[in-house]
Amino acid sequence: MPKLRIEINKTACIDNENCVKNDPKNFEIKNEKAVMKKGITNDALSYLEINTSEKEAENIIRAANSCPVNAIKVINLETKKEIVSTQVKEESVKEIKAEYDDSKEFILDPAGYFLIRINKEKQLIEIGFCNERNKLILKITGKKPIEIYHTIINKLNLPIRKDHCAYLGRELQKAYIALQNNLGYVQDDELKFN
Repeated sequence: MPKLRIEINKTACIDNENCVKNDPKNFEIKNEKAVMKKGITNDALSYLEINTSEKEAENIIRAANSCPVNAIKVINLETKKEIVSTQVKEESVKEIKAEYDDSKEFILDPAGYFLIRINKEKQLIEIGFCNERNKLILKITGKKPIEIYHTIINKLNLPIRKDHCAYLGRELQKAYIALQNNLGYVQDDELKFN
């Protein structure tokens, strides 16, 4: 029976719940962050040391590997080796400087465009989709960017380009940050922090 230490970096956690879906016995969500059910939790970390069966160890490892932001570490306490690491290996990495000039490279998506705003009273992000200039044909509302863009991309099957999907993710995250911090939000403008 392996003895494991499982650590969750709560600061890195984005609450996509993959760990809970893969191992609901050991993982849960509290205050929009993953934690270990029987573990010790503070502001930045949730951890648990546990003797496991082979099957339970497999479930824990699968849950940790499913984290899209590497927030979960699993250590075999007998061998002192990390089974799942939160560190990204950078051995032979090609580095590219990112560049973009909106005035030269922006192209309107022929399928349509999104209008994004926040509703502070309801604590919602509201998205409108126009297939012609100022002709709204669809409205989507949600609390978090991930639920909105998954709905748009996976459930609505709108024929939008990849760069438009990336733009949508960027703007939804800005709207979410504005809502969480009681800031003003104007689509395409940078957020203004005091």
